[in-house]
Amino acid sequence: MSWGKRRLTVYGLSAEGYDMALRFSEKGCETTIIDERLNSPMKFHRRDFSRNRTVDEFFEEESLTGIASFEEAISTSEIILFCPKIRCDITEIQHQYERSLKEISPLLPKGSVLVFWAPLGQNGQKEVVRTVQEYVNRTDDEYGIVFLPPFFDDRTNFAGTFGRIGDSIEIFSDIIGKKIQPSNMDDAERMFFNKILEKFSYYTSQMITFSEAKNLPEDSPYYDDLYANYTDLNLIYNTTRRGTQLKSYTSTLIRVVESYPKNLLNYVKALTKELNVRPSRARIIVLWSKSNYHVRQDVDRSFSELASLLQDVFVDVQPLSMKELSRRRLLTTSTVRNPTFIIACSKGDLEEVKGHVQGRNQTVTVIKATLTPSRLT
Repeated sequence: MSWGKRRLTVYGLSAEGYDMALRFSEKGCETTIIDERLNSPMKFHRRDFSRNRTVDEFFEEESLTGIASFEEAISTSEIILFCPKIRCDITEIQHQYERSLKEISPLLPKGSVLVFWAPLGQNGQKEVVRTVQEYVNRTDDEYGIVFLPPFFDDRTNFAGTFGRIGDSIEIFSDIIGKKIQPSNMDDAERMFFNKILEKFSYYTSQMITFSEAKNLPEDSPYYDDLYANYTDLNLIYNTTRRGTQLKSYTSTLIRVVESYPKNLLNYVKALTKELNVRPSRARIIVLWSKSNYHVRQDVDRSFSELASLLQDVFVDVQPLSMKELSRRRLLTTSTVRNPTFIIACSKGDLEEVKGHVQGRNQTVTVIKATLTPSRLT
């Protein structure tokens, strides 16, 4: 496959879009990414990317990346990857998509494929097709639409398809390194829903179990990717008819996820009691470093709510990022006066803080946890 002649435009500043732009750029493709808030495209080169930076950090540091026109970016690309960051209320997501598709669809070139990789509820794929058909200046056999699954696993990953998709499925199978098989939209939607429900069923069944970092088995589940698919779960709930089994089941999963912070608080209280540490002496560090999630404002709110919940019980509660923790040298001193409990809320933070704690004679306990999303209304 000749990657150097491929042209990709990524529409949206989501983590998924940034990662996919990086993958295509590493293959030598001509890659452009569009800030969906301003419709401002930027041409990327392999030297611009770094897997050690989030998408926000990249745009903060690379403000002078080559600028292209919106019309040129869309009309000259054979693949347009649609993966915007969700910045609105759950009930407004479809309207956000429609506004964007109104601007993209008239510019789709002949033979192009629109690859949709964003949360969709019931009948969401058909709504996207309807919107594109309304505004596109092409017949159905002159372009294609592919709906990628919410996440990829080692099983066969089915993608919903419409129109002329060419070799786009093969391209993304190669880029992602997972087997992808085309499917009709109805079957793909059903399989997408099953993937989401299976993931949340598994994670929520594990949420009553908490572990100290030193005792964590290698295959212990981690929940920090709940955010990436919580919007999908909410969309399933909000677009499903009342009285159906699917509506009831998704509602139950959402309630379990939302009860997690209080369960975590009870666990920390029980742990300090077991270690004979009074709430007035315990130092609680809620550790979370910003990463790329669909709903940034919801992540911030969830972080604040968890810290506030702990502050109702414990006197010394410090919400910190890993950079702040290192800068304050809280784990580099030879001794720690008060017993310290670090609640690591992301996988990266957990791994890094374990490296600081292991082998030290410190009264530090690391708790593996996660930030669960607040309910979106």
